Amino acid sequence: MFKKILAAIAVTAGLLVAAPAAANAVDYTNGAQCSFDVSVVEAGGSATLICIPGTWSPGEAIDWTVTGQNGASFKLASFSTADSSLHFVKHSNADGSDVLSVTLPADASGTYSVVGHGQTSGHECPATLTVLPADQASSTINDPGSSDGLAHTGSVVATWAIWMGGSLVVLGLIALALIAWLRKVKTTS
Repeated sequence: MFKKILAAIAVTAGLLVAAPAAANAVDYTNGAQCSFDVSVVEAGGSATLICIPGTWSPGEAIDWTVTGQNGASFKLASFSTADSSLHFVKHSNADGSDVLSVTLPADASGTYSVVGHGQTSGHECPATLTVLPADQASSTINDPGSSDGLAHTGSVVATWAIWMGGSLVVLGLIALALIAWLRKVKTTS
């Protein structure tokens, strides 16, 4: 029995020592994925593609390709170009990050795919953006429970449930105090 316990302890210790080493074997920031700050945008709207530091090699030239309906009309606020095209090259920052501010065409619809390919690292970073067509876009979303059209950002627990729970706790404490007082009165008489 003692040998089995000792073997279990040895296996557990081995796993505890090996797990951190395995987790540190990969540089998670190198080659990280880029993502848009929003997943859905209205036609004619803007979005920002963010690549965290370490995604690319410092100062690396990145081939960016935009595909989607009318992708040639993509406007890039962070990259100065005379004409917008489906393909362009931009250099990453000194820390390996990159930020693209994009404006969608007014007649955009469907899904746009933006893919970056590092010329030095060979890392490929795809990101997608879903576009609501201009005729389906909603300017405001009204919450039926809110008079000002703002979303509820607090608890989902009803206020009456909180008061009921608090009242039960107070009643329980009063009952415990009464029981303790009655026991004390019994023992002294």
